[in-house]
Amino acid sequence: MATGIPGFDELVGGGFPKAFNILLTGSPGSGKTIFGQQFLYNGAVTGHPGVYISLDMSDEIFRQQGDQFGWDIEKLENEDKLAIVKVPLDRKSVRLFDKIREEVKRVKAERIVFDSLASFSINIDQFDVPLVYDEEITKVLNSSNMADKELFYSGGSEQRTTYLTINHLSKLGTTNVIITDRVEGENRLTVDGVSEFVCDGVIQFDIADLGGGASRMLKVLKIRGTHNSLDFHNFEITDRGIVVSPPEMK
Repeated sequence: MATGIPGFDELVGGGFPKAFNILLTGSPGSGKTIFGQQFLYNGAVTGHPGVYISLDMSDEIFRQQGDQFGWDIEKLENEDKLAIVKVPLDRKSVRLFDKIREEVKRVKAERIVFDSLASFSINIDQFDVPLVYDEEITKVLNSSNMADKELFYSGGSEQRTTYLTINHLSKLGTTNVIITDRVEGENRLTVDGVSEFVCDGVIQFDIADLGGGASRMLKVLKIRGTHNSLDFHNFEITDRGIVVSPPEMK
């Protein structure tokens, strides 16, 4: 599943394997959301519809961010090539995955961007995460209150909820880019400490101070079953989106 991001796909053997969960982790402002949006846009205009799941950004800001790169998000929405799921964070209980499944079916999505797992973890007490995935079984079991409680996990374990969330996304058959944050100053890749082990691929984003100014970099830490570059690669955010610099000659 090619991302279409200039200079990136050759780092991962041509793109992401289909139906994989790819985690983007790094500090705020390092380019993760733009990468995800570019992945969705490039897919939508080449016949691979997608769904953007937003906990961090309003629909309008998402569209405006697309406009600055020349990406007409609203046009793709009107053509049912891209859908935005804005997650309400002012409710006591949210069955987010019902809405995700609905939108995936409606636009026949092949790609998902989940933005972000860090915000999901902060608001974890609001979400009921499914324990089963077969919708027909779910409909039958939902007929009783006792069964309904058994269908969803609404406990207080952040790590278990994160694990169930990622596994649920993998059941949709879509290629998923999952965005999260890294804890600065701590020796771990993510705020939850588990998503980097559950996901099929991990890409680390960094902003480095090189003395003469800051530089954005990314590194593919793993993508299961592929040969990928293990080096840091500089990239720029241009007026057409992210462009990854070619590897330096050694």
